[in-house]
Amino acid sequence: MTPSVPYQLVRRLGSCQIGSVWSALDEEHGPLAVAVLDPGIATEPRWRNAFAATTSALGRAESGGQRFVAADFAATTPWVAYPEGELPLAAQTFSALGMDYRPAEEGTDGPPAQHLRDTGPAAAGADGPPAQHVRETGPAASGPAPAGPAIEEPDEVGPPAPGPGDTPPTTRPTLVIAAVVLLVLVGGGILFAVTRSGGDASGPAPRAGAGPSSAAAMPTSAPLNPGLEPPAPGSWPAQWPSFAAVDRIRTLTGLDGLPFPVKVPLDWQCTPAGRAEGYARHLCGAPADAGPPIGGELIVRDCPVPCTGSRQVAMRTAEEAWGLRWTRGGPTAVYAERSGLLIDGTPRYVLVVVAYWRGGEGDVDRQLVLRMTAPLDGANQLRRVANYLRDTLIF
Repeated sequence: MTPSVPYQLVRRLGSCQIGSVWSALDEEHGPLAVAVLDPGIATEPRWRNAFAATTSALGRAESGGQRFVAADFAATTPWVAYPEGELPLAAQTFSALGMDYRPAEEGTDGPPAQHLRDTGPAAAGADGPPAQHVRETGPAASGPAPAGPAIEEPDEVGPPAPGPGDTPPTTRPTLVIAAVVLLVLVGGGILFAVTRSGGDASGPAPRAGAGPSSAAAMPTSAPLNPGLEPPAPGSWPAQWPSFAAVDRIRTLTGLDGLPFPVKVPLDWQCTPAGRAEGYARHLCGAPADAGPPIGGELIVRDCPVPCTGSRQVAMRTAEEAWGLRWTRGGPTAVYAERSGLLIDGTPRYVLVVVAYWRGGEGDVDRQLVLRMTAPLDGANQLRRVANYLRDTLIF
């Protein structure tokens, strides 16, 4: 079915699970490439908001100005129109959301977009999980315990208890809708309460240099509350404390997939929660008997080379950030924080950092995501960890 947009559509150029891209003509702007969200998908506010946020981020990624001609995110069929020469950007609107966008074959208008209403963001609510499932993960899940990291200090502390994610992600994950909504700690293991999903919540298996598409390194999750774009001007917070000689800290080495040591407060643990080529995820925080829950996710993944500014923005747009406004923290880093955000009725401090760094020699080619929560008086613990990572990775 031809979408309803205020342009003369010529033919479908490509499609994915949630929408399509069309060539179009307009008397004022000439030839256009129009990305259209499927109207059935658009009935879910989370998809509509994610489509709008991704478009806004990509449209301002490198030029500093609006690159699309016009857009209507409130329409029954949300759309965004780009000049014909920006066709790759129109397609990237969907690949940045983790979709498998495919160009139409010559001589056809392309396959119809699959209807994902049963696997979209709202399907993961009170009505139960979508049709596809993965087994429940967490400290109580069955399966072999992941290997714990080597701990340099103190020597008497052993590896952490088994945690979520002991089933490795596939290299072609199905659509996942997952959002960090509450950090809880259960029996010494760390577990995130997330919406149920139709695939592995740890994300895809990116590979640096795998090709020009940024989709290889993108999470397949559409965030419930992505960070607001564009980032506010700023710099890395000079008032954030760093670890000092008097602090009781632990140095973790050999963390699965992390080629650098990680310093954390003495009572913290880091548990593997996902591993694939070019991707690693850990859940780090204090055990349940150490007080109120504190900690969250530490993720590193490849940014396909060249890791351009627009690619960095697209990857950042796919991250959950509690709907907070990003602040510029440096040439390749942004952060967002808030004290007093209500999570499950309890005021919490939240912090999310997305930064890009050099995994080896040469150009920037890696992404780091730090997403954590703490009781209000635990904010500086998270800030110290963030400062350590910045000093170590230089972003």
